[in-house]
Amino acid sequence: MQRSTFFLLSLLILQSLSSAQTVSVKAYIQQVASGWTSDAKKALPDLLIDAPDDPAVLFLHASLVEDPKKAAPLLERIVDAFPKSEWADDALARLVIFSATKNDAEKAKKTFITMREQYSQSELLPILYDVMRTTVGAPPPTDRSSTLAAVAKKTEPVVESVPKTAKLYTLVTRSTFSKTEADLLVEQFKKKHMRVRVTSETSKPKTRYIVSVGEYNTEADAQKDIDAVRAVCKCKPVVTKR
Repeated sequence: MQRSTFFLLSLLILQSLSSAQTVSVKAYIQQVASGWTSDAKKALPDLLIDAPDDPAVLFLHASLVEDPKKAAPLLERIVDAFPKSEWADDALARLVIFSATKNDAEKAKKTFITMREQYSQSELLPILYDVMRTTVGAPPPTDRSSTLAAVAKKTEPVVESVPKTAKLYTLVTRSTFSKTEADLLVEQFKKKHMRVRVTSETSKPKTRYIVSVGEYNTEADAQKDIDAVRAVCKCKPVVTKR
């Protein structure tokens, strides 16, 4: 019983230390952004020993490296190894700025498109867009590299061939009397390479337009894509039978 209690206490202490470390690293990053680097430089060696694979520590390290060329590999590692980290979009944003300020238009645009595709909700996007516009030029909304197109297609709902008698399901995203509104939503889904269609129901004197995404064999399959669809339409998709 005593060993078990000691083990649990040890885990709680380690978790507490880890949480405290995360908070302190954020504080150091904020200090560096404010132009105060002395404390962060003193703390960095120990942080690299204790948590070499912590994305926050990697970002702090990159923030303290004066040469962008030497900082870039650290930022790229965060993006590649920790894409869901809270620091991933910050790291990618830094890479966009580095390329744009060096007038490397091709790399800046490619990185910006990656940022726009993978972190479409990031608060940094409007800032990066202005950076791009005032340096190498921002790519248009329809601009896509072949690599990004291949990645985007992975998110497309996969519809397996099924017997004609099977009942298929779909995700209804919007029901509107405005054809323009429906067409705009369709374009948003097409940009994400999602299978989308519009059906209409006429009830004189109006016509209702229904925008639905995907075709699924079961209701459970459709439920799996709700979050991805919601991220595009900013709505509450509903699973219905086709």
